Amino acid sequence: MKKLLLLFLLCFQFMQAQDSIPKSTLYNKKNEIRVDVLATALTRLNITYERFLDKKYSIGISCIYSNNKKLRDDFDAGYINNFTKYEIIPFVRYKLSQGQRSFYFAEIFADINGGDFREIVLLTDAANNNYYAVEKSNFTDVAMGAAVGYKYYIKDQFGIEFLVGFGSNLFNKTKSLDIVSRVGLGVSYRF
Repeated sequence: MKKLLLLFLLCFQFMQAQDSIPKSTLYNKKNEIRVDVLATALTRLNITYERFLDKKYSIGISCIYSNNKKLRDDFDAGYINNFTKYEIIPFVRYKLSQGQRSFYFAEIFADINGGDFREIVLLTDAANNNYYAVEKSNFTDVAMGAAVGYKYYIKDQFGIEFLVGFGSNLFNKTKSLDIVSRVGLGVSYRF
């Protein structure tokens, strides 16, 4: 009987010790702001806000603005036909692995993108002479796509994220890019 009582006390003490281990506050922090360092290196500004709904799902929005001088010069010189200036990307994520501080995820996203389009067109003047001219116009399109990624947290606040995915523009493919990419290496702060 004494052995059984001693075993019970040891088990009770072990359970109390397990309860006294502080639980991570990561799940209590529902908001995250992220800056993509890969985009910044390419002179694009990419800022993301993410809201964690529960342990598996989150939603968010990324805003990207591009002011790349080399791409703008290539566009003006006629080397490329499209220059995407902005992207607004709402997304929904699902956590694929069970880890709290490091995990894989999958996301679906919509990409509202717009910018400048350049094309050479054949025109006719009043004297019925044909000539070629460069016409510039704006475009706006919406893409749907999917991505996968990996996220790692340091000290319940700071995160590192790698993301890769692709989508297809749906409405204005004559002016916009056919395929949009979603690639990033971001650092984040969770609060």
